[in-house]
Formats: sequence, C-alpha cells, structure tokens
Amino acid sequence: MTGFEFDVCEASAVRVAPAVVSTPLHRHAGRLQEALPPGWRVEVVDARIRPGRDDTAALRVLMPDE
Repeated sequence: MTGFEFDVCEASAVRVAPAVVSTPLHRHAGRLQEALPPGWRVEVVDARIRPGRDDTAALRVLMPDE
C-alpha cells in the first residue's frame, strides 16, 4: 500500500460563503437587473436597515456614478 501524508487543516483558513437567499423579491431583483443597462445595480433593502419605515423589504435601483 502507498502511504499518504496530509497537512493539518486550520479552521481559520476555511471561509464559508454566505447563504444565498432566494425569495420572490430577490428573484424579481435579478430579473430587473438583467433588464437594466450596464452599470445599473439592483439591491434588496431589508426592512431592518430602513428605520422608520414599514416592516417590508424594498428594491433599490442605483444608476452608475458616471
């Protein structure tokens, strides 16, 4: 049999990608992003970061800085 050597894996070197959330609003944001001209962006704004607003999320369309 052939001997194998393995390096010790450090937990700090492992990066976990954030979970992708697929909600109807995120899917609509993706469709809108595909329809916009290059440079434009669509963001889903969570209700928790919109103080003083209703408890619903919203879409934000950002035009390019140029």
